[in-house]
Amino acid sequence: MADQTTNTRHLVVAEIAGYAQHLASSYWTQTPAYTKTRGGRIKLTGVHRTEQDGLLVQLAEVAAYGVTSPDDVHGARPVPQSRPPGTWEALALHGTISTDAARWTANLQLGHRDTVEAAIRQLAAAAGEPRVLDDVVAAALASAMRGWHVRAQALIGWITQPYRPRATCPVITCGRRDTLRVDVARKAAYCAGCQSIWDDRDGSIRVLAQHIEAQTNSRAVQAERVRSGHAGRGGAWPAEEGRTG
Repeated sequence: MADQTTNTRHLVVAEIAGYAQHLASSYWTQTPAYTKTRGGRIKLTGVHRTEQDGLLVQLAEVAAYGVTSPDDVHGARPVPQSRPPGTWEALALHGTISTDAARWTANLQLGHRDTVEAAIRQLAAAAGEPRVLDDVVAAALASAMRGWHVRAQALIGWITQPYRPRATCPVITCGRRDTLRVDVARKAAYCAGCQSIWDDRDGSIRVLAQHIEAQTNSRAVQAERVRSGHAGRGGAWPAEEGRTG
């Protein structure tokens, strides 16, 4: 039992370290490159490695300048685009994560840090000390960091704005429409209304995808009924219902 508890603790600490690395430090991503042969087969030609700024740095850039591409020159401002620069959602999320991280460091008496990145690195280091964080608190910190990580991923978008499906939030206590933000490539999503998150770590992103697909298909069927004159009770012309010659 002791060995199992120790292994669980190691997994939680490793999970926290991974989130902290992506949030607060630069990291490398690998993108496979493919080509189609004359025979029609898909062949792997190589893997492109790209160094990315930490998610919080990327989030701050999105807040200031709008969505950028990973091909932008490192450290340079994005090329001006036709849409207004920056997004309030990114600014608000960066502020929320900064406040949450500061609250965690204060509650654990880790001292004040000048930047949110420094605070998150300090939290990750503290997670490895059972005298500072017991197993319950470490698990709660991992859950909090997962939320920061997923929401930042979903909102940033490297090339385009995050997908905003015309679907309601599946959380029963929320149910608001047009609040879902989805990064399809990263398989990460969150609700801007209730702050619920979905990702591929626990398969929840697939449940969200099924929910969005069901609502999208339902609207498509309804639209077809409207076009064909068979929508709703009484057909497309309810005003005519009950009229006699």
